Amino acid sequence: MVETKFKEKSKGGEKSSSPFNFSKVRVYLFPILVVIIGIIGYKIRAATGQTKYFIDPDTFYHFEIYKLAIQEWIPKYYSLSDAPFGAVVKEPLGLYIIPAILYKMFSAFGVNEIGVFKMWPPLVGFFSIIGVYLLGKKLHSEWAGLWAALAMMFSVAHWTRTFSGNARGDGPFLMFFIFSVLFMFYYLESIDLKKKSLFGVLFVLSGVLMLTVWNGSPFGLMVLLGFASLYVVTMFIFGKIEDVKKFARDFYPAYLAILLLGYALTFNGIVRVGGHIKFAFEVFLGLTLLTTLMLYGGRYLNYSDKTHRFGVVVVVILLGITGAYLYVGPKLFSLMSGAYQSTQVYETVQELAKTTWDDVKRYYSVKGTDGLIFLLSLIGAAIVGFKFLKGMFSENKVKSESLFLVVFYGLSIYLMWTAVRFLFLASGAVLLAFGILVGELFKIVESMQEKTSTKALYAVLLILLFIPIPIVGANTTYKSASASRDAVTPSWEETLKWLRENTHEYDTATSWWDYGYWIESSLLGNRRASADGGHARDRDYIIARFLANDGNQSEVDFESWQLNYFIVWIQDWAKFNAISYLGGAISRTERDRSGMVLPFNQKIGEKAYYSPYGIQFQIIEQEGKKLGIIVAGNQQGEPVQTVDLQTGEVIPGKGNFPYVVYVFPNYAVAVYHKVATSNFIKLAFGVPISTEAGFTGKLRSNFRVVKSTGDVATYEFVPFGVYRIEIYENNTWKSVSKLSPGEYKARLYISAFGRDIKDATIKLRAYNGDELVSEQVIAQNVNVNHLNEIPLEVELKLPNATRYQLVLIQKGPVGVLTEAPKVDGKITNPIRVFGDGQSGELEVKAGFRKDYSNLGLYLRATVIYLVRTRGESNDDPKAAFEPHMDIIHYEKVAEGLSTENREVYFKGEANFPVVIQPYIEKLKEKYGDRVEVRGIRVEPVFIAEKEYVIYEG
Repeated sequence: MVETKFKEKSKGGEKSSSPFNFSKVRVYLFPILVVIIGIIGYKIRAATGQTKYFIDPDTFYHFEIYKLAIQEWIPKYYSLSDAPFGAVVKEPLGLYIIPAILYKMFSAFGVNEIGVFKMWPPLVGFFSIIGVYLLGKKLHSEWAGLWAALAMMFSVAHWTRTFSGNARGDGPFLMFFIFSVLFMFYYLESIDLKKKSLFGVLFVLSGVLMLTVWNGSPFGLMVLLGFASLYVVTMFIFGKIEDVKKFARDFYPAYLAILLLGYALTFNGIVRVGGHIKFAFEVFLGLTLLTTLMLYGGRYLNYSDKTHRFGVVVVVILLGITGAYLYVGPKLFSLMSGAYQSTQVYETVQELAKTTWDDVKRYYSVKGTDGLIFLLSLIGAAIVGFKFLKGMFSENKVKSESLFLVVFYGLSIYLMWTAVRFLFLASGAVLLAFGILVGELFKIVESMQEKTSTKALYAVLLILLFIPIPIVGANTTYKSASASRDAVTPSWEETLKWLRENTHEYDTATSWWDYGYWIESSLLGNRRASADGGHARDRDYIIARFLANDGNQSEVDFESWQLNYFIVWIQDWAKFNAISYLGGAISRTERDRSGMVLPFNQKIGEKAYYSPYGIQFQIIEQEGKKLGIIVAGNQQGEPVQTVDLQTGEVIPGKGNFPYVVYVFPNYAVAVYHKVATSNFIKLAFGVPISTEAGFTGKLRSNFRVVKSTGDVATYEFVPFGVYRIEIYENNTWKSVSKLSPGEYKARLYISAFGRDIKDATIKLRAYNGDELVSEQVIAQNVNVNHLNEIPLEVELKLPNATRYQLVLIQKGPVGVLTEAPKVDGKITNPIRVFGDGQSGELEVKAGFRKDYSNLGLYLRATVIYLVRTRGESNDDPKAAFEPHMDIIHYEKVAEGLSTENREVYFKGEANFPVVIQPYIEKLKEKYGDRVEVRGIRVEPVFIAEKEYVIYEG
C-alpha cells in the first residue's frame, strides 16, 4: 500500500539533506489556509445578502418563524398561512432556535434581526468548509481535506443552500452531519477515556442537532446505520469477531442515544421526524439482533470459514427484508417518494423534478456547465472503493474510513438522481471524493523515494495543475452571487406595500402559490394568504382551476376561504403550463410539449411582432382577405383565430397552429386554444373574451380592480356582484350603467361566484358624501343558483344622493383564528381539528372586523379531490385531472356567541359525525380509480349575518 511504502521510506530511506521539514510546517499552515478558505467561502455566500429582501421565496416564511422563535423560543402556530385558519408550525424548530440564539448574542453588538438572519446561511457555509477539511483529513489526508474545502468554497451545489437569503434546513443539516461523522471516528478510535467521552458526547450532540434542523435528516441516520451494518457484517465475515465486539460496544450506545434524544425532542417540535426515528430504531434493533447472532451464534451455527459466515448473514438479511416488507408493505421501497414528484402539484415544482445530467453538470462545474468536480469525484470514489476491496481481500483489512466513504457516496448519488433538490445534499460526499482524488496524487508524491527538493517540485506541479480549479470556480460563483437580485420585483413590492397599508389586518389575499410567502411577510404584505409554498397545497388545484378555465367551469367557492383580494402577475404566463395542467384544462403531454402562452413582445413592423423564442407573427392581406400568420423557422401556419383588441376585429384562421393570437398596440400574445379564454388571460392581459355569453361582465363584478402597476393587478373579490342593471321604461327593459334618483322597476343581474345566494336580504343605501341618508329593504328571501343565475326584479325608490349602495345580507363565514385551536388542551391542526366520529373539548380564539352578537360556531367538512378526465391511468402521459372542492357537512358546535372588542373565545364540547369516509366511498363508487383525494378539511368556522356590497355607484 502507499502508506506502507511511505513508512518504509521514512525508516530506511535516504535522509534529506535539507533542514526544512514541510510536515511540521503543514501542521500550522493548513489550518490557517483553511480558515482563509472558509472566510472566502463566507464572502461568496454573503454576496447575496446585499439585496433588500431574500432571493429564495421560502426564506420569507423561515424569517417569520425565526422572529417568532426570538419571542417565544418554541413557536407552535403561524397565523398568516392557510387563511383564515393559520397553521401549526411543522418544520423542526431547531432550524429557528439556533439562529435565534445567534441573534441574542449578536444583538448585543447592534446587529438587527434581519442582519443576523442573513448572516446565518453563510456562517453555515463557513463552518461546513472547516468541517469538510477536518473530515477529509481524518478519512484520508490533510491534502484531501484541504482540496475538499477548496472545492466547497466555490461549489455551486453547496452554495445553493448556504447563500445569504436561503435559510432552508438542508444546509445546517449537512454541516452538523459532517461534524457528527468527524466526532464519530475520533470517538471510535480514542483509547484515552476522557477523550473518548468528550468525542462521544460531541458525536451524540451533533447527531441530535442534525435532526433538529431539517425534515430530511433521516438521511443522516440511514448513512450512519448503513455504514454500521456493512462494517459489522464485513468484519464478521472476515472473522474479526473482537473488532465487531469493540465497534458494537462503542457505536451502538451512542447511536441509540441519538435516536432516543432525537425522539424525546419530537414532543416539543424541536425535531419533527419521529416516524423516521422509529423506523431507524426498528432497523437498528434488527442490526443489534444480527450482531448478537454473529457474536454468539457460533455455538449453534457453522462459523468455520468465510463462506459459512457469509451464508448466515445472507439468510438473516433476507429474512429481515422479508419481515420489513410484511411490516411496512410495498412502501418499503418508496419511502422517499414524498421528497420528489409524488403528486400533480409536485410534478410542477422544478426542484422536485428528476435530476438530469445537465443539472449535475451545472451544479458541479468549475465554470459554466463542465461538471468537472463531479467527474473527478467519480475517480476519487473509485479509488476509495478499489483500495477498500484490495485491502479487504489481499490484506484481510476492513478500513472503516473507506467503507464509510463508499456508503456515504453511494447513498448520496442515489438520492441525488431522484430529485434536483438533493444535488446539494450530495455535495458533502462529492466534494470529499474530489478532495480524496487530489489527496491521493499528493500522497503518491510524498511516498516517492526521491530527494525532498524533487518531491517538492512534483508537489508544486500538482498545485499548479489543480489551483486554477478553486481560483476560476470562486471567481465564477462570486460573480454569479454578486449579480443576484431580489426575487421581489418593484411591481410586487409596490403592490404588497399597498396591500399592507390599505387593507384590514384580517384581510386575506391570494395569488398563484409561489407568492404566498410574500403576501404573508412582515417585510411586505403582512396579510393572511390562502396558499403558499408550504401550506394549503390542496388549494393549489382550486386556484389553478379558477385561473385555467372559463365560465361556470372556473367558478370556485373562494368565499369559503374568506378571500378578499386576488393578485395576478402577467409574468405568470411562464408558469401557465403548470397552472393549466393543475387546473384540469390540459393533459400532462400538452403541459410538456406545448407552451400555453407565447408572448411576441417585440414589435418589428405594422402588425408584425417577434417572440424571444424565435417565432414571428404578422397580419397580412392576401387576395383582399386578412390573415394571421405564424412563422417559425421554415414552417408557417395560421392560428385558430386572431383578435385585434384595438379594433375588435376577429380574423379566422386554419388552426394548423393551435393558438389564438391577441394583438395589442405594442405586442401580441399567442395562447393555446384550450386556455385562450381562461380567467388568467382575462385578469392578467385584460382580454374581455369568454366562451360563455356575459361571463366577462360577471367576472368583473366579482373581481374589481383596486390596484395595478402595469404587470401586477390586484382585484378585490366579492362573491356576489351586480354585473348588469335594467330599468323598465316606456314598456321596455333598458340597460343602464348606474342607478339614478326616482321610482322605477329594475332588474338586477347578480353574479354569484362559486356559491349560491340563499335566503338573502338586499338593502338599498343612499349616501350624501359619507352620511347615510336613506336605507330601505328592496328584496327578501332572495335565492340564486350560481350555476343558473336568473335576474331579480325589484321596485326602487331612490332619493337624491351622491352615491348608492346595494347590500346583500346572508349568512356567511366571518372571523380569523388568532391562536392555534386546541382539543382536550392540546394544540391541533387548524384545518383538521377532528376526524370522523371524534369528539372532545374544543378551544378556539378568533378575531373579527366588527362585533357580532349572534355568532354560530360550526365544524365545516371539505373534500378536495381530482377526477381523471382523460388517460387510461393516473400515470398516463395523456392524463388530465379536473379539481373539485366539495363542502360536504356543517356540524353545529355552538350558537348565540357574542364578541367582545371584536374577539371571541370559545371552550366547550364538540362532536363530529362520521361523514368524510362515507363521502369518499361514494366518490369511489362514482368515479372508480379515476378519483384522487388531495385534501380533507374539518375547520372551525364562525357563521353570522354578513353584508356584501354588490353594487356601488
